[in-house]
Amino acid sequence: MKVVFKRHNNGLVFNLIIFITLLLIGVNSQVYNDLGNQEDKGDTISNKEALFITQGPTNDTTAPVITFIQPDMNNTIIRIKSYTIKVNITDENPPLFGNVTFQISNFTNFLFNATMNYDGGNQWSFNWDNISLYPNRFYKGYIIQILAKDSSSDENLGMTGDFYIYLNVPGVTPGILNLFIYISVVCFTLAAIIVYLNRKVLRKISDKKTGDTK
Repeated sequence: MKVVFKRHNNGLVFNLIIFITLLLIGVNSQVYNDLGNQEDKGDTISNKEALFITQGPTNDTTAPVITFIQPDMNNTIIRIKSYTIKVNITDENPPLFGNVTFQISNFTNFLFNATMNYDGGNQWSFNWDNISLYPNRFYKGYIIQILAKDSSSDENLGMTGDFYIYLNVPGVTPGILNLFIYISVVCFTLAAIIVYLNRKVLRKISDKKTGDTK
């Protein structure tokens, strides 16, 4: 009985030794494969990162493109009292209402700006209906410009270059009228000052004569 038990134990030990040996061989082989393929694994990780970046959302960095529809030519002469400025604006993320602005200046000063109206599609407009309030005879020149901010998270701003227009509306001469009013006010003010000073001087002379008489 002891001999059989001893042989049985020897068999278990032998099998255990074989199992451990095979296990160590497998581990060493895996380590060797990992070491030999380390460079390939690095390339695989890099490719995955590149793929992730490529498939990620791209930012909109393109500003809106603005094209004048009316006037359609630079140096246009306007001969009517009300004129509609029209532009075409294209962008992947079109501007929202309130983000398209019309502005105007003369050759020395900024005059005003206003929000343009959305007409549908890619078209925006602004009705300049108070032209008669501005000096416009004898081809008075003005500079108009359109600014548009798209609806992307980057809020890209697009703007036109300086676009020149000239006003020559018959029968409208607010510039001359304003000049006449200005000259009249200045002359009246100067006349009032002169009269006041003359009265003051005459009063002093009168008081002095009165004192000498006494």
